Amino acid sequence: MAEITPFRAVRPTRDKAHLVASRSYVSYSPRHLNRKLQENPFSFIHIINPEFGSNVKTKPNSPARFKKVKARFEQFLADGVLMQDDEPAFYLYRQSSAASSSMGLICGVSVAEYAAGKIKIHEQTITSRVSIFTSYLDVCDFNAEPVLLTYTTEASHLNSLMHALAADRAEYEFSTTDCMKHELWVIDKPGQIAAIQEEMKAVKTLYIADGHHRMASSAMLSETRKQRGSQALTDFALALIVPEQELRIQSFHRIIHLEEGLDEKAFLQQLEKDFSVTKTSLAIYPSKVHQFGMCLSSGWYTLELIKPISAKTAIDALDTMVLTRKVLEPLFGIFDQKIDRRISFLPENQSLSAVEKSIHQGRCTAIFTLHAIGVPELVAVADANEIMPPKSTYIEPKLRSGLTIMKLS
Repeated sequence: MAEITPFRAVRPTRDKAHLVASRSYVSYSPRHLNRKLQENPFSFIHIINPEFGSNVKTKPNSPARFKKVKARFEQFLADGVLMQDDEPAFYLYRQSSAASSSMGLICGVSVAEYAAGKIKIHEQTITSRVSIFTSYLDVCDFNAEPVLLTYTTEASHLNSLMHALAADRAEYEFSTTDCMKHELWVIDKPGQIAAIQEEMKAVKTLYIADGHHRMASSAMLSETRKQRGSQALTDFALALIVPEQELRIQSFHRIIHLEEGLDEKAFLQQLEKDFSVTKTSLAIYPSKVHQFGMCLSSGWYTLELIKPISAKTAIDALDTMVLTRKVLEPLFGIFDQKIDRRISFLPENQSLSAVEKSIHQGRCTAIFTLHAIGVPELVAVADANEIMPPKSTYIEPKLRSGLTIMKLS
């Protein structure tokens, strides 16, 4: 059974929710980020980037920088841009567009259950990144970036309960320029909180969909503060829990950059040992597993495996692993996709046009498009205690930063 807890969120006042909420800081280009900071004094980005407009700079990821983040957060509270709820609550969040809709529960999840393997992973974490974010949480003393978790169908009554609670008017309701509608409900009645916790007991396992480093950092912070005798509120990590049927998984495309160029005729002949290769006139977005799109300077191709995969492990059948073992490693010599500068990644929801142009101009070698991994494959990998190749999934919904913040003391 999954242990969850309500918390007293720090969040925007209703009139400023649409102004405070932002995408993740790292998702903005420098030009776009500068414009956002200039035009919107209420944006949560001002908290994350507290030195905007200042000539005094601190070292990135340093305690001095983190102290400035904390000070700006406290200034937003003092100015009434943010406020903290009086009573612990759960928060329902729905993100919807003309094409899709996802609803989830914002709450605290147990770091002890994570440590015990009841919150399962499918991705390795980098120790240095975990340490940096742990320091960030410790100094800033708040968490604004929830881990995205999912669960399988055993909690159907919980799904029904969440949708029933969402029949009331939302506390926040606004749209963003990406044509996405955002709604948030505050669930603070004791009976409703108890009902949600009771339904959550049916969930035997939670799976991390996105945010492995954030989860690991919350667990490390909890242990660090326990050793100091000041664990405060760090027994729980901030999370957004979304049922599997409302999770949206897309792929990451692989972009190859070779300085020495590519003999395309010889390369195509090598591919034909494992794939049926068909020249096409349009960009290929694979419609099934073991099908890949490929763009070279000579145009687009469809690649389909000739022989079925003999999968001994859960990751063997993943398209990211098939491409790694059949193409990236043997034909390009790319063995570590985390650090090799010859490969980069593009989320499926971003346009391929700029990459295609780079290929035809000789500034880029190739792009491979992949079919998205499904939730059952993600769960199978996690249940088998295996690790997916880097950038195997691009998962939504992504909660806007600043909507619900968990104070850590």
